[in-house]
Amino acid sequence: MRHNLNIIYIQQFVKRDNQRIYFTLALFCNRKRTVNKKKMASDTKRISGPESTPYHLSSRQKTQSYQEKLATILEGGQRQDKRKFEEARKIFLKLNVISKAKGSAYIEMGNTKVIVSVFDPREVANKQNNFNSNGELYCEFKFSPFATKRRAIKNDVAEKSLALSLKRALLPAVCRYAFTNFQVDIYVNIIEDDGSVLAAAITAAGLAISDAGIPMYDLVTATSVAIVDNQVLVDPTKDEEDVCTSVDLDQEHGLIVMSSLYTLEQVSEFWCCGLMSSKTVSRLTEVLREHNKQIVPIIQQILVNKVKNSIDQSENHKKST
Repeated sequence: MRHNLNIIYIQQFVKRDNQRIYFTLALFCNRKRTVNKKKMASDTKRISGPESTPYHLSSRQKTQSYQEKLATILEGGQRQDKRKFEEARKIFLKLNVISKAKGSAYIEMGNTKVIVSVFDPREVANKQNNFNSNGELYCEFKFSPFATKRRAIKNDVAEKSLALSLKRALLPAVCRYAFTNFQVDIYVNIIEDDGSVLAAAITAAGLAISDAGIPMYDLVTATSVAIVDNQVLVDPTKDEEDVCTSVDLDQEHGLIVMSSLYTLEQVSEFWCCGLMSSKTVSRLTEVLREHNKQIVPIIQQILVNKVKNSIDQSENHKKST
């Protein structure tokens, strides 16, 4: 019978009568017990996802027909979350969520969760040594691995497209002449995608820029709207977006995201996909304009509270000194 043993020889000596007497010890060890398993190095920089965020496996799911999807999102003539057709989800906003960033904001719109961080202006590395009279904005749009059901792809085209739309929405609102030949970095991280991620990112990015103290002409707010089966769905969820952007529909369907400047009454970005007539687009634009105005008082109240807190802290510091 063959034993799985290791024999270890150890040579030692003892001093006796001024002579060194060497002897050898043979140790029999079980190989399974002596093998030191290498422990995996723990990644201390990795940020764990929130406990409430569901994890989805990328697998082949049974495809549903258009009628089945429509019956799912409009069950009983109403939306899944019991909202009215032209009712947006409640918004939660918070500042200073990232300590290392100059300005940051966190936004929740239902199950959609987005974090935006803004960093100090840095000098643009220009190889041709050309001087830019206006500053630049660098926008990065990333989905967390657990944010959506779709498989994570490096250098995703969708992320680049969303980053470009975010940049176009923010450029008219930022006073770029204030940081000539410099660049402001804006990073968007989608924690959970349940629809309207671009609108949420634009609203949070505008608030984060204000939190960073970067001069702005006006506040930026954004809202999305979808249309399907002659029904207008304001602030659609992910399932509603998937149905409204189906390519096999002959009737009007699609998705619109619009960002606007409140005081200047200007549209900074208009993103649209689907099949809609000009009259439908004009009608949905007015709906989006009204919902963008409803978000402004929330942002104003948050900024006012920030100024009050900073004043109170400075007064308390003077009293203590």
